[in-house]
Amino acid sequence: MENFTSAWVTGLHHITYKNQSLPEIGSQDVLVKVKACGICGTDIHYFKEFPDGKSTPLGHEVAGMVEYTGDEVRNVKVGDPVVVQNHVPCGVCEACLNQRHDACEAIRTYMEDQAGMGGYLMVPSRMVIPFKGLGFAEATLAEPITVSLDLCREASVRLLDDVLIMGPGTIGLGCIPIVKRQGARHIVVAGHDLDSIRGQHRREIALSLGATDVVDTADPEWKMSLEQQYPSLFDRVIITSPPHTITDGIDLAGFRGWIVYDGISYLDDTISFGANDFHFKKKRLIASHAIPNWGFPQALELLRDGTIPPHRLLTHTYPFEKLAQALNDYGSKEMKVIKIAIEM
Repeated sequence: MENFTSAWVTGLHHITYKNQSLPEIGSQDVLVKVKACGICGTDIHYFKEFPDGKSTPLGHEVAGMVEYTGDEVRNVKVGDPVVVQNHVPCGVCEACLNQRHDACEAIRTYMEDQAGMGGYLMVPSRMVIPFKGLGFAEATLAEPITVSLDLCREASVRLLDDVLIMGPGTIGLGCIPIVKRQGARHIVVAGHDLDSIRGQHRREIALSLGATDVVDTADPEWKMSLEQQYPSLFDRVIITSPPHTITDGIDLAGFRGWIVYDGISYLDDTISFGANDFHFKKKRLIASHAIPNWGFPQALELLRDGTIPPHRLLTHTYPFEKLAQALNDYGSKEMKVIKIAIEM
């Protein structure tokens, strides 16, 4: 039986490459030969914070090729290029049977014992979605764009809404063309240290994708400037930056404004804000967590038709053996980094 290698975080800033054997393939399973896997902020948290203190598989933004299918698989065939969903609903719990797949009580995932950063994944056939018109590295963007889609769906942007997007990473930048299609009037992007090489590049990309303006949160007057420019503040605030920035988003949401956020921190996830002001101004704070996954066909189409041009978000590719370097380079202020994909 063929062996392959996969990448696991086994300590702070430490990656172990495990040698594994191919698993037995069930009748409804698909074996995917991984061709590329994007680096997500979650991977960075595992690598730089090692929150659970236990061996953790890396990678869940996967594109690859079908290597083998079980006897009962009909949706894909050997040789098909596919993206792999990392979570799917069970389909049989009470929530699923009531058409509430987002509230599934028994989500199926491969992420507990398989790494997307590796040679192969064995998954149920309903986890794989065929694609065309994109390279494998480009297709890894589909997963973070599904997160953008969930944020924008939860935000329910209306015609002529003013929207603030906090965090010009892959997900935040991906939100720009989506809220523009939803009807946003002004789209302001807020990011930190935009005078760096990395920040300047993200500013340029945000503007090219349709942002009205980009502001630097390193400027101590940034909030005051926005309050002066937008006296009614923002109808919708979408936060893809660290949890401590949620309070800024709440402050900048206008009357009946909605604040939608997606983000984690294993070091500091506590915030405080004035409940009375929040209450009397009728604001809403909504968490977006796109698990189980949804929206992959939409994400792939947005990438394929150029609404979200892959070449503007996918800035670097690294070979598998340089994964540790890629994880370190991801946060470099001296590089024009937005999204890095690892090619197998």
